[in-house]
Amino acid sequence: MDDMEEYTVNDDLRACGLPADDDDDLTAGAEALFGNSVAPINVDAPDAGAGAGGDGVGASATQTPSSTPTTSTANNIVLKRARSGAWNDFEPIFETLPSGKQVRIAAKCRHCNHVLSARSSSGTGHLLRHQTQCVKKAKHAALVQSRIQFNGDGSVTGWQYKPDVARRELCRLISRLDLPLGFGYEEAFEEYIRRAHNPCFSRVSRQTTTRDLEKYFLERRTSLIDSLCSVTSVCLTSDIWSGNAKEDYLSVVAHFVSADWELEKRVIRLRLINCSHNGVNIAERVESVVHEFGLTDKIFVVTLDNASSNSRAMSKLIPKFVGYLGPDPAPLDNVNRENNNALRGLLHQRCACHIINLIVKSGLKRIKSYLEAFRTAITYLNSSNQRIGEFHNYCIVKGVKPRKFGLDMDVRWNSTYLMLKHLIPYKGTFSTFIAANYGLVNGEPLLSEGHWAVAEKIMEFLGIFYESTVALSGVYYPTSPLMLHHILEIACHLHARETDPLLMSILTPMKLKFLKYWQNIPLLYSFAFVLDPRAKMRGFHNILQLLS
Repeated sequence: MDDMEEYTVNDDLRACGLPADDDDDLTAGAEALFGNSVAPINVDAPDAGAGAGGDGVGASATQTPSSTPTTSTANNIVLKRARSGAWNDFEPIFETLPSGKQVRIAAKCRHCNHVLSARSSSGTGHLLRHQTQCVKKAKHAALVQSRIQFNGDGSVTGWQYKPDVARRELCRLISRLDLPLGFGYEEAFEEYIRRAHNPCFSRVSRQTTTRDLEKYFLERRTSLIDSLCSVTSVCLTSDIWSGNAKEDYLSVVAHFVSADWELEKRVIRLRLINCSHNGVNIAERVESVVHEFGLTDKIFVVTLDNASSNSRAMSKLIPKFVGYLGPDPAPLDNVNRENNNALRGLLHQRCACHIINLIVKSGLKRIKSYLEAFRTAITYLNSSNQRIGEFHNYCIVKGVKPRKFGLDMDVRWNSTYLMLKHLIPYKGTFSTFIAANYGLVNGEPLLSEGHWAVAEKIMEFLGIFYESTVALSGVYYPTSPLMLHHILEIACHLHARETDPLLMSILTPMKLKFLKYWQNIPLLYSFAFVLDPRAKMRGFHNILQLLS
């Protein structure tokens, strides 16, 4: 018995499966060695071999996300593999190999959309560095760029600067003002935006602006085509336009009523016309634009100026644009043939403002000598900066507000009226200054009292033509119902001035030009006048009696 060890209470505890008092605490250093991610072992769970997949993982191990790889220890304890925090702000980009396996090749930042290389063997250190800087910039931008926006109803909402919106608006600004493509990269423009509007603004290069313009154009073109699909009829206007680059373009403008019952005007195309401006070339370009936007069967009216090339162009376009008015009926008799010709004539309308300009120009040719004297005087004054300065000082001495005068031009309608309107209030000062500096012409001053009397009479006479041109040049209201009103006013105006001795010489050619275009009232003007609730058939009958 002496050789045997002494039997103690701790031996009884061990026999019962309980920890003895003198045993070492093995769990004390377990967290330091294995971490706190050791999953507890469930003794009630089935054998590890019966688990799904037979990977030696118990029921508790199934709580680990399937997307996270796991490893097994000798004691079947499951540990999570660490995953980089860069993937919280990056979106992986995969490439499919010929074998069908997908391999990660790059990563796209969710904040700035920047793409970085991210192969599995490259690590994520460069992604973490980019993430740190990009998140700081995003937070700073959100803090600095946030603004308070006041709405039209008085409410207040948050506003945040968006670079893509700024670039699109820059494209609109460049297009509307015909600015250089590198305008957004100018240092002065960046300084203005940074100091006055947004401190985080960054310049946009000319190449980027070019790409943005093309993208914006395609978006607007697609949107316009979609909006025109719901339109039943369209009216077109067309003219040739010259840009600053000395290139000629044929503009095609569509006028229609939208689905919201709003009058819309859209420039649908500018086609380069670097060849002869004859009827064949004009018709070819107008037809291509109409076909491009799907409007071949929706054309109701085409309005052009009175050039002979436009008349020849319409003779080729009318057979192709009669889809809206219907096909040609079989002319059984002369009445049907005349009705068909009237409908075809409805499709082609001559520009009313251009007709008014032709009427006025035909009369002003008779008093060209009087108007030439004013043109000579204005040219003499504007030909020297010294003379402009002397006239400026002379006006100040006389207590008159100084101003400059411009010449009239044949291609600018109403320019003669505006030249006389601006010049007549300066009759005394201008006439004295020209007489003192220009000298005499055939023993008489360049501008006599007779010249000013004719100028005042002509300006008063041209007033109604100016008002009609302005009213009929409206954009955001229909002008067809107004045509008969202005035709009647012009006819009465010409009739009332027949006995004026100063105007008798110019009234005859003006009347002939008026009757050439408006002796037979176009059908479009008649239909529009009747459909006007203010006129209807009774008003149309009255206006026909007055015109007769």
